[in-house]
Amino acid sequence: MEDSVFLAYASIVDREFGIQLPREKKALLESRLQRLFHEGEETAKYHDAAGFLKALKQDGTGKLLKALAEAITTHHTFFMREADHFWFYRDTVLPWLASSVQDGDIRTWCAACSTGQEAYTLAMLLQDQFGLQGSRWEKTLLATDLSTEVLETAKAGVYEKESLMGMPENWLRGYFHAAGSGKMQVNDGIRQQVLFRPFNLMTPSFPFKKPFHVIFCRNVMIYFDAPVRNRLVRQFYDYLEPGGYLFVGHSETVERQAAPFQYVMPSVYRKPLDAAPVERKQNLAGIYQRTQAATEGMKHNLLRARRAAGSDEAVETPKSVKLIALGASTGGTEALAALIRGLQPPLPPIVIVQHIPYGFSRLFAERLNNESDFTAAEASDGEQLQPNHIYVAPGDRQMRVRRMGSAFFVSCRGTEQVSGHCPSVDVLFDSVAEAAGAEALGVILTGMGSDGAEGLLMMRQKGARTLGQDEATSVVYGMPRAAFERGAVMRQLPLAAMSGCIMSLAHQQVLAGKDESDGQ
Repeated sequence: MEDSVFLAYASIVDREFGIQLPREKKALLESRLQRLFHEGEETAKYHDAAGFLKALKQDGTGKLLKALAEAITTHHTFFMREADHFWFYRDTVLPWLASSVQDGDIRTWCAACSTGQEAYTLAMLLQDQFGLQGSRWEKTLLATDLSTEVLETAKAGVYEKESLMGMPENWLRGYFHAAGSGKMQVNDGIRQQVLFRPFNLMTPSFPFKKPFHVIFCRNVMIYFDAPVRNRLVRQFYDYLEPGGYLFVGHSETVERQAAPFQYVMPSVYRKPLDAAPVERKQNLAGIYQRTQAATEGMKHNLLRARRAAGSDEAVETPKSVKLIALGASTGGTEALAALIRGLQPPLPPIVIVQHIPYGFSRLFAERLNNESDFTAAEASDGEQLQPNHIYVAPGDRQMRVRRMGSAFFVSCRGTEQVSGHCPSVDVLFDSVAEAAGAEALGVILTGMGSDGAEGLLMMRQKGARTLGQDEATSVVYGMPRAAFERGAVMRQLPLAAMSGCIMSLAHQQVLAGKDESDGQ
């Protein structure tokens, strides 16, 4: 594998999964890719790393990126791994929870849960402690992992009998049953106490409504570099109740400067009981370090974007923009945040569909509200759209725009999948085309697949102005490419120039003076 190919893979793996691939991991990457080419259904047609890399960059479905994630991540785990953690959880943590949790809601998060052994061990310990006390205790725990493949294994809860050696005999009799030759399955009662969900720890903002009492994140941060590890540790601290515990792997440590945890024992840390409540709105702005360079670049590109908007080859200036619609997917939260920070009021209402799970959409809207000069919120069904406001589609509803007279209203109804998504960019863009026609401005940003391409084409056919993010600045050039190839995009722009062009098209005053990047 050529160095340039390896470095391209390393960049993708770092950006998407937060995993560091130093040069000494080149042989490991080559072996993982070869196994992927021989065993993967979607990847069997590829024979070399360079060819797969090219296909990966052009893939609009997200299937190849998912296949890479499955190949590159390590899922080595087993029951009773680092058993001293479990006995400390049983003997110290659970009695503390029993005496201190007044509402009976015990919140435990098993991050990077792999094939489920750790999560089920915790569930069995919880059952031992609270199972005989009836419904007073809510002990369902959350278990997450990047890999959807290992989560399916975890949900099934079927394991080789040999892998259960060393487990307490009462657990084997009480919490497992035979499941075919040489296999055992976790009983339904325990499986129902674990909520398995896909989650990428690189997600900038955690979606959880309440802090946890205990977080297990073991033997995963060793794959991250120091800045990512420290960011994660700080987020874990912020999402723990005062007195809550963080368990990491025996080979991992928590740096004091990352968060003010109290050291309890090797690889076990505690948030002080007298820790002050976390003001999440104040913390959000510090989480997103990766977008700062793009924000600075915008300041130097505003004038160039304005010139582009007025040139013969650029987008035709609209009569009057009364509605702005944005759509994005993979990489979109960072792209949208950078774009919105580059905008300045006054502007017409802005409606956004970002492919994002339920719960994340509200937090993302709060982030935009904190980091911009606009009022941003998750959209509510039936509300009237106002200038200088941003409306983010709920993560589990289709969002549409309706017009009554001169006013626009938002509808958040329907859970059907359209173009493979709910919410769908196509649904939003289609409605904007009908409601606003030539008075709309549509923008499609980075993302896998083709959602939004047909809707943006309809907007253009109705006279709206349409922009697309270029390939060089897209995390995944899928949605913008599909829209461009359909003729839906009137002009492609780098992300750093997008805000200036939007303001120019909306007839707003933008930065004047010489653009240093022009070199003139």
